[in-house]
Amino acid sequence: MFIEEALGEVLLSGAFVMPQIYNLPGTSNNIDIKGIIDKLVKVESKRIDTYKIEKDHLNKKKSALVELNNKLKSLDEAAKNLYGFRSPFEDKVAVSSDEDVLTATAARVAVPSEINIKVLQLAQNERIVSDPVPDDKILKSLPIHINVGKKDVEVDFEGGTISELADSINKQAKDYLIAKIAKNTENSSVLILETKNTGEKYRLSVNDNSSLELFKKIGLFYERKGFSIQTGFTADKFTPITPGNRHVVKDGVLLLNPGSKVYYNFDESIPIKDSIYVSVKIRVKDLALKEQKVFEWPELSGIGKVKIKDIEIEGGKPLSTIKEKEVKESQKPVIDNGVLAVDLDGKLQKKIIPDLSEEFKEYKFKITDLIQSRPSIDKIVFLNDNTNREVEIKDLKVIDTEAGGGISPKHIVQQPKNSIIDVDGIRVERDSNEIKDVIKGVTLDLKNTSKDPIHLQVDRDYEKITKKIVELIEKYNDVLKYINENTKISATGRLTEKNKAGIFSGDMTVSGIKTKLQLIMMNPYPTDRGRNLNLLAQIGISMGKTGSSWNEIKGGYLQVDEDKFIDAFKRFPDEIKQLFGSDTNNDMVIDNGVAYSLDKTLKGYTHPQTGIITYRIKNTDNEIKDQDKKIDDWNQHLDDYRKELERKFTVMQEALHELDSNKRSIENFNKQLGGK
Repeated sequence: MFIEEALGEVLLSGAFVMPQIYNLPGTSNNIDIKGIIDKLVKVESKRIDTYKIEKDHLNKKKSALVELNNKLKSLDEAAKNLYGFRSPFEDKVAVSSDEDVLTATAARVAVPSEINIKVLQLAQNERIVSDPVPDDKILKSLPIHINVGKKDVEVDFEGGTISELADSINKQAKDYLIAKIAKNTENSSVLILETKNTGEKYRLSVNDNSSLELFKKIGLFYERKGFSIQTGFTADKFTPITPGNRHVVKDGVLLLNPGSKVYYNFDESIPIKDSIYVSVKIRVKDLALKEQKVFEWPELSGIGKVKIKDIEIEGGKPLSTIKEKEVKESQKPVIDNGVLAVDLDGKLQKKIIPDLSEEFKEYKFKITDLIQSRPSIDKIVFLNDNTNREVEIKDLKVIDTEAGGGISPKHIVQQPKNSIIDVDGIRVERDSNEIKDVIKGVTLDLKNTSKDPIHLQVDRDYEKITKKIVELIEKYNDVLKYINENTKISATGRLTEKNKAGIFSGDMTVSGIKTKLQLIMMNPYPTDRGRNLNLLAQIGISMGKTGSSWNEIKGGYLQVDEDKFIDAFKRFPDEIKQLFGSDTNNDMVIDNGVAYSLDKTLKGYTHPQTGIITYRIKNTDNEIKDQDKKIDDWNQHLDDYRKELERKFTVMQEALHELDSNKRSIENFNKQLGGK
C-alpha cells in the first residue's frame, strides 16, 4: 500500500518520469526508490520558492526605502544649510583688483564696502649670516640663549660642527628660528639664521655671555660701537654744488637762498639700516616782492578856450604824448619741499618734507626712507629749488635707536620690517603681512608693494548663496522624481499581462511625503515686506514661467531663475533670509520659513530613532528575517521528510524481502509435500 500511495502522489504531481533503475542495498526489486524520494521532496519544497519570492520583494522594498531615506536626508541637509548658523545669507567675499599685490578674505561680520589700499612696505623677517667657519671646527657644548624680540629661546647644544649647531637650532627652536648652512668654499661654511616671524619686534639679540662668546667666535654677532652725530653747522662742513656762494652758515644755522645746493660732509660713514634715524629742524621764509614804483606822468592837455572881444578861440592840442612804461606780470613762484636729498651718481634723490612753515619744526625719519640702495653714505645734500623762499636748517642729528653700544648681528642680510599700508588715506603699520584688525571682518594678505591703490570690494557672496539655493532645489526635485517613478503604474498594452506597478504604488506614506513637500515650497512665509515678498516664486523659484504647459509642470519640479534671484537678493537681503528661516516670536530661535519647515518635516521621516521611514526600514528588515527563518525551517523539514521517506522505503523493502523469503519457503514446502 505504501508504494502505491507514493507512486500515486508523484503521478498526480505531474513530476513522474520513468527514471533509471536503482536498488537500495539488500533489495532485488526493480523499483527506482531514490528517484521516487527526490520527486516527493521536490514537490514538498515548492513552498520555499514562495518564501524566496516574498523575500526578494521585501529586499527590493527595503532598498527603495533606504534610497528614499538617503534622498530625504540630502534634502534635509540642504535645507539646514539655508537657515540658522549655517545660513549663507550673511557670508561675505572680498575681491581685490590685483591679487598679485594683495588678497583678502571676509568673515560673516564684514560690512559690504569698497576700500582703496596702497601697500607701501611688506613685513619681513630678520636674516643674519656668520663669518666663514671651517667645516671641521668643533664648537664647545653649552646651553645657548638667543633673544627673538622679548622671547628667550634656549637651545641645548651638545657641541660639534657648525652644521650640527644648525641642526640643534632647527630641532629645538623650530617655532622661532630657522638655521641653514651655506658652503662658501670647499672646506668652510656660513651659518644663516633667520626669525620665523616678521616684524621689527622680533629682532635678534644675545644677552647671555656664554652664548655671546660662541657667536663672536663664528662671527654671527659682534660688540657694536654705537654712534650719534649731533652737530651745529659750521661753514667748513659744506661744499657748494651750484656755482656762486648762495648759502650762508651763521650761528649754527644754514641759510639756503633760492637755487642753492650744498653737500654736508659727515665725519664718518652712516650705515643704512632701519635703526638709524635722521632728525633736523627746518623753516622757510617767503621773500616779499619789492614793490615797483609807478611814475605818474603829468597829464598834457590843450590850453582851453580864449575869449577876445566876444570872440572865443579854441586852444591848441598837446604837441606829443608820453607813453607809460608797461610793468611785466611776475611769473608764478615755484614751491618745492624737497630740501633734503642724497646724490646717486649725479642724480639727486629727494626727501619731501611735509608742512614746512615759517617757524622751526623738527622732522624725524628713518635713513632708509631717504635711501635703501647703498650700504652707507658719507654726505647729504641740502637744497632750495624754490623761487621765492629762503630755507633755514639747523640741529642735524643722526641717531642709532639701538643701544648706544652693545651686541649686534655682524652681517645683516635682511633687516626686520613691519608692513605699512595706506587704507583710504590712513597709514597703518603691523608686524605681519597678514592683517586682521584694520577692516572689520576682513583679513588682508599682502603679497607685493604697489605704486597705485588697490581696489578692494567687500560684498555678500552671491555665488555661494545662489549655489546653496540651487542645491536645495536640485535635492527637492531629486526626491520628487524618485517618488514619481516608484509610485506610478505603467500599462503593458497587453490584455494577458498585468500593469507594471512601482515599488511604492499605493503607498500612502510615500505619496504623503510628496504632498507635504510641495505644500512647503508653495506656502507663503512671514517677512518684513509682507505680501510683497513671502513666496519663493517672487524671488525666481517656481515650477516654470507663466503660461507653461501641463506637461512641463505636472511633475511638480521647481526651477531657479538665478538672475532674478540675485537681483532680488541685492535689493532685499534681510527679507529673503527671513523667507528661508525667521524668528517670529523674538525668542532667538528660528521657528518659520521654507528651510525651517523642510527640516522640521523631514526629521519626522528620517530621524535615526523615531523617523517613519527609518521605522519602516527596520520593520522590513524584520520581515526579511522572518522569511529567512521560514526558509531555514522548511529546509530542515525537507531534510526530515527525506529521511522519513528513506526510512519508510527501507521498512517496506525489508517487508518485501521477508515476504519473498516466506514465498520461497512455502514453495519449497509444497514441493516436498507433492513429492511424497
